[in-house]
Amino acid sequence: MSDWQIVARVHGGHQSAPATVEEFHAAYDALVDAATELGVHARTWTDTAMELAADRTSVPLCTTLSSGTRSSSGGEHVTLPYAQLIAACQRHAAELNDTSAKLHGMADMLARANALYSQAERDSRRAVTELTQAVTQSHPLWASSAMVGGILGGLIYGGLAERAFTPGYSSWATAPFQEGYMSGIGALLTDIELGKGVVHTDEVNQAAGKIGKWSGPIKDIYQGNELTVRRVQSRAEVVRSSTSVGQSLENLRRLGEERLGKIDLDSGLEYGTIAVQRYERPDGSNAWLVTIPGTDGQWDSPFGWEQNIELMSDDPERRRRADGARMVVEAMEQAGIRPDEPVAMIGHSQGGIVAAAIASDESERFNIQHIVTAGSPVANHPIPEHTWVTSIEIEDELVAALDGAENPATDHWLTVRGTLQPAAGPGTPTLNDDGSCTPSADSGVWGDSPYAAAVVDDPAETKEMTHWLKYHQAAYRNASDLGGRPMITHERHFADTIGGELKETQYYEGRLSHPPGHTSTAPGERTGISRVGE
Repeated sequence: MSDWQIVARVHGGHQSAPATVEEFHAAYDALVDAATELGVHARTWTDTAMELAADRTSVPLCTTLSSGTRSSSGGEHVTLPYAQLIAACQRHAAELNDTSAKLHGMADMLARANALYSQAERDSRRAVTELTQAVTQSHPLWASSAMVGGILGGLIYGGLAERAFTPGYSSWATAPFQEGYMSGIGALLTDIELGKGVVHTDEVNQAAGKIGKWSGPIKDIYQGNELTVRRVQSRAEVVRSSTSVGQSLENLRRLGEERLGKIDLDSGLEYGTIAVQRYERPDGSNAWLVTIPGTDGQWDSPFGWEQNIELMSDDPERRRRADGARMVVEAMEQAGIRPDEPVAMIGHSQGGIVAAAIASDESERFNIQHIVTAGSPVANHPIPEHTWVTSIEIEDELVAALDGAENPATDHWLTVRGTLQPAAGPGTPTLNDDGSCTPSADSGVWGDSPYAAAVVDDPAETKEMTHWLKYHQAAYRNASDLGGRPMITHERHFADTIGGELKETQYYEGRLSHPPGHTSTAPGERTGISRVGE
């Protein structure tokens, strides 16, 4: 089984003071300079070894020189211990290269932990996105053909590399252009003038609002719009007590995979189920944590594929009427969350969009202090500044790019962006004939470091789609291991929001149906009926 790892970078969040940033830059430059100098010395030792080897073969007829032993004629003809000298040079070169690579690795981790080059990376990414959007708007057929070609090319490459059909490579091949392509398609659907994307980034949300006027009522015809939300009991402790984002992500994974049937905890919970937890603070007040898994695709679930369009709309009323948002709001009200009590929300995929929509549109009803989204396209949701946002995305997952824009990089909005790569194997060093040892080329300088990358739990045999929550967990784990002020500040805020002792975990299930004697509604005339059940 192949191992995969995630290398994370942090964008946004509370940054260090300018003077502190300058100190980090100075430390980074010093590490790079030292690594470069050691690399130069390593090449000098390598060149010396090559010169010694050349000297040893410079007189082909001299057996003493080539063999390194005394002349058989009985004379005192001796030579330098070339084999030992060459081995020593090679050993010094390997040690210097190893130390140089470690210093480069330390510099990279310092830069990633403190987002030293975050703005440069964002500017480069934005340039690619805007260029892709412009090409898509002006030549949609060419752009679409290129995207299809990238998908097919990725599949072919994956098939050759893995010797199996590997869909994960299709998204990997198109990753740099996904946001630009989506925003370009959104601009075409909403007739946005070419070039306006430099100012606006919500082309996809505008398109979703336009499509939602028709897709919502059509969905109601075959799926129904009468929502029943009822509290259900769990036979197992699926969502456990949490004091951190990492623990909450694990609880989110457990609930999501349990209701999808990917794991069996014998809980009795089914699709369309969320968790609402009440924490009691030291002063006796309540804090709440709402855990929202992603799309389950069931016919009568408020978390079906159809609901995503309305949740992505630029129209707040349409977002409010989305089934997933209605279901979570109703569950929160049933649980007894008061307007003045602090609430944290965590969601994967569609669950993260629901959390962003509620934070954007229900700020008068609930005190949403922190939301965590994993693999959710929420860049354009108008989340108020008092709500902190921690977003986790993987570079080559398509879903997080469906908003066609990068997340804002502000003090209160932090994005952890992970890149998937094969994990370094243990490797095997080579023992040379002269007794010297050459380190393995594939062992990886940081193979034994817990900070350079985070290994993905339960890896697939081949590269799979990185939208599974385990990849976001690995990205967040790596960013947490690196530390840095943005991560520490956001983690502390999340912990403070729910800080206290877990007193109760409630599970709520939502189902959609047609009301008795219903008649089809015309576009724009959704009823939004809700029912409460136990």
